[in-house]
Amino acid sequence: MQWLQGAGGKVRVLLIFVSLVYLGLCLAAALEVSLPLHTLMVHFFMLLAVLVLVRQMLLLFFAGLAQESESLPYLADEELPYVSVIIPAFNEEAVIAPALLSLLQLDYPHYEIIVVDDGSSDQTVRNVRQLLNHANPRQIPVRIISHSNAGKANALNTGLIHAVGEFVLCVDSDSRITPDSLRNGLRHFQDQQVGAVAGNVMVANETNVLTRLEQLEYMISQNFVRQALAWFGAVTIVPGPIGLFRRSALAQAGGFREDRQLFAEDVDLSVRLLVLGWRISSEATMQAFTEAPDNVFSLLRQRYRWKRGIYQAMHDNFLALILAPGMRRPLIALFLVVESFLLEMLGFGVTLFMVANIIYFAQVNMLLAWLGILLLLDVLALLLATPFAQFFKWFPLLILQKLSYSYALQAWGVLALFDEWRSTFMSWDKVERLGMLQAGGEA
Repeated sequence: MQWLQGAGGKVRVLLIFVSLVYLGLCLAAALEVSLPLHTLMVHFFMLLAVLVLVRQMLLLFFAGLAQESESLPYLADEELPYVSVIIPAFNEEAVIAPALLSLLQLDYPHYEIIVVDDGSSDQTVRNVRQLLNHANPRQIPVRIISHSNAGKANALNTGLIHAVGEFVLCVDSDSRITPDSLRNGLRHFQDQQVGAVAGNVMVANETNVLTRLEQLEYMISQNFVRQALAWFGAVTIVPGPIGLFRRSALAQAGGFREDRQLFAEDVDLSVRLLVLGWRISSEATMQAFTEAPDNVFSLLRQRYRWKRGIYQAMHDNFLALILAPGMRRPLIALFLVVESFLLEMLGFGVTLFMVANIIYFAQVNMLLAWLGILLLLDVLALLLATPFAQFFKWFPLLILQKLSYSYALQAWGVLALFDEWRSTFMSWDKVERLGMLQAGGEA
């Protein structure tokens, strides 16, 4: 184990060194320190543009195939299995009531709800009890389990200990779940190799430009990529706001990993299920409307944790995937490398090159070409992700996203990667709840 930890440390140092050399070459080429270097990097960026184009076109193709194949039959009511719904909560008084109310209104006949209070010091439990007194006419079984604060993963595992369902729906306490989510998600488990189904995350509080940009990102990036990967049963992130699991798969994986320095327990569990050979699907109509950060500072804090957590999941499971028999899991390992840091770092080098080139030489041709390619790819993803009638609602925001939002998050993601490689300490950060879970409609 010490050797493995030492090897991991060397890999991190090597990644820092190679990344800094690459970024240095990008900057030197932009300043035309050497004409051959400038020419070499321009040709490299052209190759990168082709690879990005191929990647996106493949994702579009398989996302389209996944959409066409989503005609799985529904189970009759008497065939529907019992489901346990787990909702961990820590100081969620602002959002727990609408989140729980949405679970009480699920269009499903056989389920229980387990609220795990992770040492809340506010009125979370009181709000839950008040809601149950007047908003549970169907008498859905609801249990409240309270213990001292031990983290979200521990709260989820506590819920699993008490759960009796053959399937488990894990949701965040700021998630409003659509009524037909369970019926739609459970269809996928007719394939006995499916261990989990990823839901579709939407923004509830589209109240300003920033949260609308986040909704756009969810549609053409996160949910879109999950849909494409679902064709292979290789979804790498079952999102915390809504994820449906086969209980036997959770048991085999040992539940959620409890580590205060693990920053994305949902990604970690998803990748470990893939390591074990389970298939992970995605269901676009299994929807959770969740609160998105409504200011830049909160957004950056959230994405910093996400980026570090995604890299951790890749780093901790890469060897197990790459050495697994067959081709499927090694290919998942390579995909994780590309998505967790390679594309981010390569893209940031392109951005650095262009910014320096514009500042020193006022050359914008390459920037316009690069932006044009990226915009075209996102337009295609937007057409796939939203009805055509809504396309022109989102298109102006798509242009704004490409000119500002995307580059800001890209730079912040690179900073998070360097901090993760340096093993910089970070505490588990909780985004402040806005109490606006009712704000969004259903798309």
